[in-house]
Amino acid sequence: RRAEFHGDLAWTKAELVIRKGFRPAIDSYSAFFENDQKTPTGLAGYLRERGLKRLTLVGLATDFCVAYSALDARRLGFETRVVTDACRAIDLGGSLQAATAKMQAAGVILTESAALAA
Repeated sequence: RRAEFHGDLAWTKAELVIRKGFRPAIDSYSAFFENDQKTPTGLAGYLRERGLKRLTLVGLATDFCVAYSALDARRLGFETRVVTDACRAIDLGGSLQAATAKMQAAGVILTESAALAA
């Protein structure tokens, strides 16, 4: 069975729907590319068309989807921050620590929500 939007979700009002993880042969963690690193989702073009240069990421899971998205965003030239207390990790065998180190090395800004309000 295919993934579907919940009937109560007014998704037709959205400007853009990014579909990821719906190809059975390709895993998908990043919001920018499928895991083959060749198949784009269209998000980068959408953001660039609107002149957006800074991204703030939150969500699940910190060590997979959020980290892959943050790393791709940096590689694509976006200033990227991850709000760590608005994320949750799976943390399999130290995967959170490894993802955090990769994000920091790539120049992703790790912050907390309180710092955004200041």
